Amino acid sequence: MAKISVKSKVKKVKRKFPVEIVAPEFLNSKKIGSSNVTDLNTLVGKTVKQSMMYVTGSVKNQNVRLTFKVSEVNSGLAKTQLSMYQQIPYYLGRHVKANSNLIEDSFVVKSKDGLNVRVKPFIVTKQAASGLVKSVIRTETIKIIANELAAKTYDEFMNEVIGGKIQIGFRNTLKTILPLKAFEFKKISLE
Repeated sequence: MAKISVKSKVKKVKRKFPVEIVAPEFLNSKKIGSSNVTDLNTLVGKTVKQSMMYVTGSVKNQNVRLTFKVSEVNSGLAKTQLSMYQQIPYYLGRHVKANSNLIEDSFVVKSKDGLNVRVKPFIVTKQAASGLVKSVIRTETIKIIANELAAKTYDEFMNEVIGGKIQIGFRNTLKTILPLKAFEFKKISLE
């Protein structure tokens, strides 16, 4: 009788390392997630979406979604960069009422640190506006945002956007042309 040999295959399990994903320094390096990875370099370039309410701790900010991109990983800590700021659509829709106009635009501006930033402002007037007034508001908005980003780095600009101070300043500047109900950023992203 012949002997039957049985070969058993042992499955090799790669060890996974726990990595904490943290927000940029201007957001106080708050933990925004964690992951277990076998190779730390595979985490670089991945994105994490998080509500701004979770990052800032303020309930007022629940209408904004932030997207972070992992830029570097060292010793169990993944540092990120804010790659997108986006308002939730239903929040924007509640601003537009009868006898008011919505003014939107989309353009790319270069920041002080050389990053190309796509900005999509969302402006609501208190009263109906003519096409000429809308185009004047659009061109002034582009000028104001371009000057602001040329004077500040991307992180400084985003810190002010998250704080809400810059929107109030822009609205106060533009309301000399026509009274405005709201000035928000629909979306800000890195190109």
